[in-house]
Amino acid sequence: MKLHHGARLVAGVFVVLAVSSGFGFYNLAVYMNALSEQRAFTVTDISQAVGLLFIASGLAGLAVGRLMAVWDVRWVMVGGAAVAGAALSLMGHATEVWHVWVLYTVFGVGNAAVSLVPGTTVVTRWFPGANRSVALSIASTGLSVGGVLLTPLSAFVIQAVGVEQALPWFGAAFFCVIAPVALLTVRDWPPGGGPSARRVEPPDNAAVAHALRSRFFVGAAVAYVLMMGAQVGVIAHIFNHADKVAGQSVASSSVATLAFCSIVGRLLGGLVVRRFPIRAFTMLNVAGQAVGIAALAVAQTGAVVLVGAACFGVTVGNLLMLQPLLMATAFGVRDYPRIYSVANLWMTVGVAGGPLALGVLYDLLSYQTAFLAASAASGVALVVFFGAGALPKPGRVTEAGATRP
Repeated sequence: MKLHHGARLVAGVFVVLAVSSGFGFYNLAVYMNALSEQRAFTVTDISQAVGLLFIASGLAGLAVGRLMAVWDVRWVMVGGAAVAGAALSLMGHATEVWHVWVLYTVFGVGNAAVSLVPGTTVVTRWFPGANRSVALSIASTGLSVGGVLLTPLSAFVIQAVGVEQALPWFGAAFFCVIAPVALLTVRDWPPGGGPSARRVEPPDNAAVAHALRSRFFVGAAVAYVLMMGAQVGVIAHIFNHADKVAGQSVASSSVATLAFCSIVGRLLGGLVVRRFPIRAFTMLNVAGQAVGIAALAVAQTGAVVLVGAACFGVTVGNLLMLQPLLMATAFGVRDYPRIYSVANLWMTVGVAGGPLALGVLYDLLSYQTAFLAASAASGVALVVFFGAGALPKPGRVTEAGATRP
């Protein structure tokens, strides 16, 4: 029975993350293009709105982590879906730049409640030990699937009917899919697990503070700023770079290759990390990201572009999946939402700044220089993560959430 409910939970989180990322992260370029063309907003204006979205999402994640300690996660998700869906619905009616900035910010706040912080929290609570990596890899694959399925469909619909007609339907779909799925499939804790312990003992503020000051947390957080800045920056610019190297056909193939390898790599990584040390596996993926980006930087032919995209893509899914796994393994599950939400906020700095940094380097120099800088940032991230040292053992809280004697 627990296995049945656990599988249903993973499937539910998969769907929630697919909708969240499909209508959110992966659709940002689609909205940017449509709003700049159909509303005459500049790309710079929309880019600033995207930055506000990421910042708002990271800050809101802190509140989500705290809310999950006192509220049922299902209602946190329903509330987030309502806020984000409403903002998305109104986005097509924006007539001033400040409207877009406000709506992107509100969308970021709502989306934080239906994204990685709540999604990875419930999965880590339900799946202790070796099964956790597999469950996280499957659930987080929804992020990539959302981009593969929803983004092309969204672009087609917007092109056909315009943003004013399309976005209200996107907002309605956002809420009408996530809310019932969350209510029907997601639960805070497995049967007989943490609810009773959570009622007896509230989150340990001292333990959280100690974790956030630890050498491993700070080192891992800084490393993730660098590696995710490089990763998201390259994802944002890979199409344009590949187009300049080998044409639009290769550029489209490079994006598809990246997405496909991201899905395959994440699923395989979830199995590998069951038997392979997680710290070493993380460093292996950071090194692979640096090599893949370097190959993209120096590519002169379409074949090298696709090889670089494949190597890079394998690491993309794994590094995002590994961060929550690292936090849960190092610090346990009881205070995980608050600890991971801070790690996620740090990561947001890189996610928001990476595309901008690569864009500036391209404008000043070239894409080759920009991508080599991203590869170097991944190399620095590898050194910083290694310097963070071994994972600390979780505190006095067991996987089930009960206090150790």
